[in-house]
Amino acid sequence: METIEERVERLEYYNRLTVQSINLRTYPFYTLVMEKHLTEAEVEDVLSLCNELHRRFTAQTENGYVQYLPLLLHFAGMLNSKLKPGETIEALRLQGIHPELMDKLYELARRYE
Repeated sequence: METIEERVERLEYYNRLTVQSINLRTYPFYTLVMEKHLTEAEVEDVLSLCNELHRRFTAQTENGYVQYLPLLLHFAGMLNSKLKPGETIEALRLQGIHPELMDKLYELARRYE
């Protein structure tokens, strides 16, 4: 009978094989998630933060607001401590998650590096 440790070890091996068999450049945010060992709940928190900021960004854009630095600051302040804001924004942008928002945050982050 297989022990829990053996089963986990086998599943980790299968996961490594799966990761090696896909083009991770297509999914840079998911690659970052795996590299930083984020849990499912932590990823959901990041995506929830992105959804919240996207709603704000859309509303502000529709109202003619052009100062988005507070969104970048909020993102950086609320982001999981395992992640760096700049690399996370770039990964989200390249993966196509809220592209307009991430393009704006990327532009701002590069300006203030």
